[in-house]
Amino acid sequence: MIRAMDNKFRCLVFVLLLTGLSITATKGLCDEFIRGADISVQTRQEADGVIYNEYGVPKDVLTIFKNHDLNWIRIRIFNNPSGSIYGVCQDVNYVTTLGARVKAAGFKFLLDFHYSDTWADPGHQTKPAAWSSLSQSQLVTAIHDYTRDVISHLRDNNAMPDMVQIGNEINCGMLFPNGNCCNGNWQNLADLINSAIAGINDGRGAEPMPKIMIHVAYVKSGGGISSTQWFFDNLMYTYGVQFDVIGQSFYPEWHGTLDDLTINLNFMAGRYLDKEILIAEAGDYYTGSTGKTPESQKAFLDGLIQRVQATPGGKGIGVCYWEPTWIWNSSVAYKALFQPISGNWKNVNMLMGMEAFDKIYGDITGNGIVDFEDLDILVGQWLQSPGTPSADIAPLPNGDGIVNFLDFALLANNWLEIE
Repeated sequence: MIRAMDNKFRCLVFVLLLTGLSITATKGLCDEFIRGADISVQTRQEADGVIYNEYGVPKDVLTIFKNHDLNWIRIRIFNNPSGSIYGVCQDVNYVTTLGARVKAAGFKFLLDFHYSDTWADPGHQTKPAAWSSLSQSQLVTAIHDYTRDVISHLRDNNAMPDMVQIGNEINCGMLFPNGNCCNGNWQNLADLINSAIAGINDGRGAEPMPKIMIHVAYVKSGGGISSTQWFFDNLMYTYGVQFDVIGQSFYPEWHGTLDDLTINLNFMAGRYLDKEILIAEAGDYYTGSTGKTPESQKAFLDGLIQRVQATPGGKGIGVCYWEPTWIWNSSVAYKALFQPISGNWKNVNMLMGMEAFDKIYGDITGNGIVDFEDLDILVGQWLQSPGTPSADIAPLPNGDGIVNFLDFALLANNWLEIE
């Protein structure tokens, strides 16, 4: 944390507030930075009896997330998962129940379509068994109808997603071999993506259209910038696919350093001016790998969030940590943000890495710094009930229903502090 405001400057800010000076913000004020977690296995973990603790006190895991300012939940969905693989159990009913739970708790919901019966990733994009013999035209229809029906079902059961990603880590496309763009099938891929987006639109009813994300894993692996440009230039400029958000995965063992990430973020922000950028998956070990500790895990997350927030033009909209509560599978357990208490894998305590998501009070926009954008919001809500985002930040933790000097004092106390 740094502090860069002397008493004279604090007084100046105070005068600006009292005089009602109009301050023009340069970035979107109502889009709070995404502090997200993919908890797709959560329902299964809880059914298996896992108890989650925050500082040694058992709590609902969503309460723990709320206490550390997480605001988005990501959930994957498979067409017809067998359930024989522990992490592959998320059919539409499973996702509906968990999605409704997170929406009721006040989180935004990111839905991750794998369009497979099992894991989809850069090396695996297997069609669902029910679609295995379909022609390309039949596949285009199938992805539309399936996507429409899922979205409609979620909508009708209080689980409407706020963002939807079409495919998971689709470096070479999806639904192989039809949509394999590494084999030149760009038009097929574009047709499949466009049909899925149309399905979302047709299934949403009167609900707002969710943001659409296209997700790859090209920060450094597979060529980094050159691969990122190859993929999105083709998808956007040659084949005309329209979407809102570029998603990238970032795991240090596969995707390089935070400096590599910054280089890629800066490139994407400069080239794809109408796109927001989300780190859709991220994770690092707290043990089980050389040099990894809870402290190094938190330092990784601190640095990751700072790098994304520093993306030029405010294009970096957030970070989503992958499966922070999955603690039973050895291949992912040591990247969780919880660890067993006295070796008991059914009773786990929160690690310090969770604290990397904590906001600074006064950072109303959620952009990682308390600055004039936050003051602008506070001025606009002065002596009124709070708006969205809320400038009613004091007294902690939930305010008092009016924006007044208590809120200003808290903002001023944290002026120009950054995460």
